[in-house]
Amino acid sequence: MSNNLEKITFKSAWENLEGKKKLPSRLRNLITIDAQEFEDNVLKEESKFVNEFVNFLLEGDCFIIKKVFSKEFMKRLKDETWEYFKNKPSTFHKMRENCPNFHRIIDKETGKKYSFQVCKHSFYFFPWNKSPQNLYEPINKKWRLIKKVMGLKMDEFEKNTPKDGIVDRVQVVQYNSREAFLETHVDPYKFQRFFISGYMSKKGEDYEGGGFYILDKNNKKLNVENHIDVGDMGIGYATVAHGVDPVNVDKDPNINDQNDGRWFLGLYSNQSDEVENRHTGKPLKF
Repeated sequence: MSNNLEKITFKSAWENLEGKKKLPSRLRNLITIDAQEFEDNVLKEESKFVNEFVNFLLEGDCFIIKKVFSKEFMKRLKDETWEYFKNKPSTFHKMRENCPNFHRIIDKETGKKYSFQVCKHSFYFFPWNKSPQNLYEPINKKWRLIKKVMGLKMDEFEKNTPKDGIVDRVQVVQYNSREAFLETHVDPYKFQRFFISGYMSKKGEDYEGGGFYILDKNNKKLNVENHIDVGDMGIGYATVAHGVDPVNVDKDPNINDQNDGRWFLGLYSNQSDEVENRHTGKPLKF
C-alpha cells in the first residue's frame, strides 16, 4: 500500500509533523468547535481531520470546545470541592507516593516559589484517592478524547502513581478578586502537548474583567473569557504563551467566600516529584 493511502492517526501525525515545525509560541487563531462534533471526529480519526487538526495546533491555533460539561456539573464540582476542603487546613504535598488530595492558599509571597509567579487558591485531586462524587469518572470521559488527540492512549497515565513517573492530576482553582493571577508562561510539553482549560465561571455574570488570556503574534493579550460559557473547554499547544489576569479589580478578595472571583478546572499529566530534574513550565521572557 502506498504511504499516501495509509491511515493517519493522531499518534503518527504528531510523529510526522512535530519535528518539522518550530513549536508555536503565540496564538494564530482562536477556533470554536461543538463538543459533539469534536468527539465524533476524534473517535472516527479520519486522516483528513487528523492531519488538519494537528497542523492547526502546531501553527498556534487554540480551540474552544463548546458545551463539554453541563453547567450543572461545573456548579456541582465547585460546590463539592468547597465542601470537601472547607474544614481542612491549607497544606502542601509534593507529588510522591501516597500523596493525599489537598488544597493550598497561594498568596503572592508563596507564589514566588513556583516555576512562574502565581496567586490563587488551588484544590488538588489525585486518582488514587477518594474524591467528591468520584469526579475522575466524568472528567476522564472527556479527558480521554483530548489524550487521543495528543497522540496518547486514551487511558494513558490513569492508573499511574508517583513511582511511575507521570501522574494525572485534577486541579480546581478559585481565582479570588483583585489579587489572584497567573504570570504569562508556557507549560511543560514533553508528556502533555496541550494546556487544557475547563471554564467554571462566566465573565459578566460571575465576575468582571480579567481571566484567562493568550498572547497573539503581536504580544497582545486575547481575553479568551469573551468567547466562553460555563462548561466549555480550551486546548492549545503548551508552548503558546498564556496567563490569567486579576478579576474584580475594584473588589476586596474574600478567601472564605465560595462565590468570590473566578473558578477554573485544570487537567494535567505531570512528572511526579519521584523524578529528578522534573520538566516544568516557565515564565515568558520577552
